[in-house]
Amino acid sequence: MAMKISILGTGKMGGALGRRLAQSGYSVIFGSRAPSEAGTRFSGFPNVAVRTYSDAVRSSDVIVAAVPWAATLPLLSPHSAALSGKVVIDLTNPLAPDISHLTVGGTTSAAELIAEAIPGAHVVKAFNMITADNFPDPYFSGEPAQVFHCGDHEDARDTARAVIEATGYRPMDCGALSNARYLEAMAMLWLQIAFWEDRGSNWAFKIADRGGAS
Repeated sequence: MAMKISILGTGKMGGALGRRLAQSGYSVIFGSRAPSEAGTRFSGFPNVAVRTYSDAVRSSDVIVAAVPWAATLPLLSPHSAALSGKVVIDLTNPLAPDISHLTVGGTTSAAELIAEAIPGAHVVKAFNMITADNFPDPYFSGEPAQVFHCGDHEDARDTARAVIEATGYRPMDCGALSNARYLEAMAMLWLQIAFWEDRGSNWAFKIADRGGAS
């Protein structure tokens, strides 16, 4: 039986992630406000179904939150009981509408607020530092880019690691969920450098070990 994952949201990033996972053998269920309308966008992909948000939450043990930040807590909170015990991968960034700054940060993060809203779930931050336009090709300078991820549950981080590897990217474990504060800030830094400092968007952050280090 194919591995199953539900993606809440059918936007650019959620759609790109779902398509890649379907191509990698996952059974993908998209959650949507309008399943019949959204379903036409994914009709050519095997292993893909589009259902209501509630059905998508119930259908999988791994859930990806892929809606804009302003909609994330209102979407997830009513499903807190159904999400208990499940892995929730959060790829959101708490961006202001003009993407000029974060609306959450410093002493907490979007991921931590999600964890508070659905306390029985195992939340992992991941995929928040790659854009939908860059996502289809994981290779930068001849090697897969790193996807930083963090969470408080080791098994959940292992699950996120497997999902990241299935997309062709290299997982980089960043420890506790509280470190999402810094991953979200790094996403903001990426946006600043890419667009306000005119660096362009075809690049990614990387942790590089010194050669020969033990």
